Amino acid sequence: MDKTSLRRNNIELMKSFMQNQHNKQHADQFLANHFFNTNEYNGASRIGIVLSMPHEVDTYPIIKQMLVDGKQVFVPETNYQSREMVFKHLDDLDNIAPDDKGINHVNSQTEISNELDLLVVPGVAFNNSGFRVGYGGGYFDKFLNSHHHPTLSLIYDFQLCEFEVESHDRPVEKLIIATTR
Repeated sequence: MDKTSLRRNNIELMKSFMQNQHNKQHADQFLANHFFNTNEYNGASRIGIVLSMPHEVDTYPIIKQMLVDGKQVFVPETNYQSREMVFKHLDDLDNIAPDDKGINHVNSQTEISNELDLLVVPGVAFNNSGFRVGYGGGYFDKFLNSHHHPTLSLIYDFQLCEFEVESHDRPVEKLIIATTR
């Protein structure tokens, strides 16, 4: 299956899974618990993570706990014209709002930095080696190719797929996988 079809198929699977709130909440809690118990999390002070969309693994409770734990949280800030992504400090979940494309971002003046101890990388599909298919904008691929941070991803088991890896793809180092069945 080509990446475009795989992307479309997996987004539909994610949206379908979202309809079963009980199973989704259980899977999201499993992923959060395992994430908080990793050496990567416990050894990191500055962590990059996305503000999730409803069909993705819910990162908002994770971010709340990270703030309670004294972690510095950074979320993507995207310039759609230059196709650049940087990370902006999130010090309070009250300081977020939708950007021009409806994706939540930090709407206050805070530090912008790509100096991270850990990056939680989103994606739509992953293979067993950690290579991923994202949403097609190339923002994370470009970032991963120019910044080398420890990486991990929180995924549902149905996101594991086989696909053709391309030369610009970079794998995440660790996958934490929730069983959804």
